[in-house]
Order: sequence, then C-alpha cells, then structure tokens
Amino acid sequence: MEQNEKMEQLLRDYGYPEQSIPRLVQEISSMSFDKVKKLILPYNDITADKSSRTE
Repeated sequence: MEQNEKMEQLLRDYGYPEQSIPRLVQEISSMSFDKVKKLILPYNDITADKSSRTE
C-alpha cells in the first residue's frame, strides 16, 4: 500500500471527516507514516471536550 493510502486509511480509522482527509493527507505527505501515527490523535479524542466546555 502506498504511503498516502496508508495515511488516508489511518485518518479514516481515527474518525476524521471524509471531506477533510484529502487536505490533511496533502499537509502530512512529507512526513513518514510512523511519525504521523505518533503525532495525530483519534478525531473523537480531539473534539470530545469541545462540546462540554462552558466559557
């Protein structure tokens, strides 16, 4: 599997919105797959706290 395809699949597995995946892959394409895997978090982990904030 090509590196960009692996990154796309990782983003899908992590729950990132389908419409944002091409842009994200373009931005991270210069990084190694292992580095990307260490840097990104599952989408739900990133967005989970936003809806519960009351500022």
